[in-house]
Amino acid sequence: MPPVTVVGSVNRDLVLTVEELPSPGETVLARGFAEGPGGKGANQAVAAARLGAAVRLVARVGADGGAVLRALAAEGVDVTGVLTVADAATGIASVVVDRAGENTIVVAPGANAALSVGDLPPRLVRAPGEVVLVQHEIAAEVVAAAVLRAGQQGGTVVLNPAPARAVAPEVLAAVDVLVPNLGELAALLGTGRPDGLDGARALLERSELPCGAVVVTLGADGALVKRSGVPGLVHLPAPTVDAVDTVGAGDTFCGALAEALARGTGLLAAAQRAVRAAALAVTGPGAQSSMPTAARLDAAFPAA
Repeated sequence: MPPVTVVGSVNRDLVLTVEELPSPGETVLARGFAEGPGGKGANQAVAAARLGAAVRLVARVGADGGAVLRALAAEGVDVTGVLTVADAATGIASVVVDRAGENTIVVAPGANAALSVGDLPPRLVRAPGEVVLVQHEIAAEVVAAAVLRAGQQGGTVVLNPAPARAVAPEVLAAVDVLVPNLGELAALLGTGRPDGLDGARALLERSELPCGAVVVTLGADGALVKRSGVPGLVHLPAPTVDAVDTVGAGDTFCGALAEALARGTGLLAAAQRAVRAAALAVTGPGAQSSMPTAARLDAAFPAA
């Protein structure tokens, strides 16, 4: 199985389903409630493991994190690199999802904030071709150290800069594939968020980021790919699906992309597979619960 190491967050997701997302100052009644494992690091680890990768997760949980760790281990994720903080709670994500599948999320980092540079394994890259996948729900110095260490050790570095914040040029230069959504790309470039596919294309065309490639996720519009040294952009459209819940779609994309890259798949084919995996993920409720297996993905898209 292709090796993937994920450095990131672990949360407990508290999910409320509503008819419409509340406006500022408004109270609405939920139609349902569910609790389950989440966090960008954990979600992306599960997505990659479901598709066949040998996944190791580097993270922190609180003393209340036993159930979350058992759920991750049941998915085949190696959690020996997940450390426990005795005096902090596992991160909490409060997720509100409306009837159209759109969502708002507020995260209390909890133990995620305790993950330190010293917690990173000396060898992030254990085998040739290993992908190291990192996100922004952990401290900036840990992200930088993981990216730089993985790059120095010869890994393929994938950075999902979510939530949006500034990234140092030397860190971006060590990234092989940057995977922002449109809002995160705009934040990295210090500009307003454009509208629609054409606006996204124009923004990416004029972007100057020192990483190897940028894959911008666009939800129902699929993804745009820009490769360093290769003229032009490639648009990868998403299949049309009936969206139930968009929570975890971006994490599914990142995990699927990492798994495909670790198998040696080229970037465009890997990104196309990730688009299809994310499309399947939004057809069911929840983040991890709706992530597809390789068998389900291949059955839905036989030529993928």
